[in-house]
Amino acid sequence: MNPSTCTKFTLLQNLLFNRSIYLIRLASFLPNDVIEASSLHEEIPGNEPKHVHEMVGRKRLTRVVYGSGLCSTGALAIEKLLTPPVLKQCLFQPMRIIRMNTRKIRFIAAGCGFSLFASNNELYGSGLNNFYQISGPKRRDEDERPNLESGYAGRNEAEMWYIHGRRIVLPEDMGNIRCMSAGRMHSVVLTDSNKIFCFGSNSHGQCGADPLDHPVVTHDNQHELKEMDVSTILEGDVEIVKVHASLDTSFALCSNGKLFAWGLGTDGQLGNGNDQFQWKPSLVRGDLEGERIVEIGGSTDTLVAVNEDGHLFIWGQNEYGQMCSITDEPQIFLPQQAPFKLGKIVGAEATGVSCIVCNSDGQVFTWGTHVLGFGPKVEKLSKPMQIDPPLFTSAMNEKNWVVKVFAGGSCMGALTEAGHLFTWGSNKHGVLALSHRNHQYFPFQVSFAESIKDASFGPHHSLFLTNKV
Repeated sequence: MNPSTCTKFTLLQNLLFNRSIYLIRLASFLPNDVIEASSLHEEIPGNEPKHVHEMVGRKRLTRVVYGSGLCSTGALAIEKLLTPPVLKQCLFQPMRIIRMNTRKIRFIAAGCGFSLFASNNELYGSGLNNFYQISGPKRRDEDERPNLESGYAGRNEAEMWYIHGRRIVLPEDMGNIRCMSAGRMHSVVLTDSNKIFCFGSNSHGQCGADPLDHPVVTHDNQHELKEMDVSTILEGDVEIVKVHASLDTSFALCSNGKLFAWGLGTDGQLGNGNDQFQWKPSLVRGDLEGERIVEIGGSTDTLVAVNEDGHLFIWGQNEYGQMCSITDEPQIFLPQQAPFKLGKIVGAEATGVSCIVCNSDGQVFTWGTHVLGFGPKVEKLSKPMQIDPPLFTSAMNEKNWVVKVFAGGSCMGALTEAGHLFTWGSNKHGVLALSHRNHQYFPFQVSFAESIKDASFGPHHSLFLTNKV
């Protein structure tokens, strides 16, 4: 390398380093002593390779999992955080989950105090397990609705919680994992053999079993996890292409565009007019009938769906005016097509009080109540408003075309074509991963060395799946 090239390279390095430090400090306009030191590498073991020759024969990391937010439940699967003398309650910046580095993780899901991680054919869980939301053999001599404070389980019994990623055993003939989702206290997993496995709390039938006989669903006495009965869903050559879990309701989307739901319906979540609960899957009706649905979203009790033409449909809880342009009723029991003209919608999600969509032109729109991405003075919108595209421009001035949107209980996220993630909303426990403690009133980029592949936002913590550079 000639001197001129070397000088340019050094200048570029300094520029990138200074810009990174500037962005971290700028994130919340907080004094330096409030922003915790970066933990991106805190959890890297001491035997990690430091030189090129040490990499020979080692497995190459292709995707890396990070976590942020409330860690006292064990949901982040980082044992060090809950082992003396550390004992951290929350993480305000992403930390690498080392245990998952060599698991070839492809799917992540953040529930209420627990997490799911999956490769093609292996499933792992971490965090709360008081309702068997990450499964395991039943605990003896306990009520079907276990108390978290009842202590540790006996031998060969599931613990109340796990602070590390534990293997969730699925049947050998299940096929590969296609999709998964985490609700409040239950999990839903779909395989490419058209099998759905639900486990956890079944108090409202959200696991597809009669709650009178099975208040919880988990492994049986033979340590086997049985698949859910999907006979009411499948017809002919139809395949199940996606599953989704809101708080206490489950959904299955089929290749023919039909959407099925089961579980709690008191706020209209089932979308079929039922205002109670049902444990057998039934077709979501209303304006969805005759439509070919391609996307289903919603983190709490407000549900959104998108058809193949890019039209938006909404149903469920409307107590915060998310659908006031359609009706003032607090619940919508049958899906209705939204009257908004937003272009062809390709992604839609909903928090507990607001909605977010992105269209085929990479534009993002939000509406509802609370933090919507337009600053602290805009707290309520009855109709969608576009977030200014420059807010999604990265520090490297790369493309700001948004290809996917996310929503947690009270926060939002947007992923750009270049793999940059922006978050905003309520920052309780550090769920936004922005290295500060304040609410974020407009989109701000999460600092990662790698490009983001996927993200999942739970009520109190978040997970991120990255591509290794």
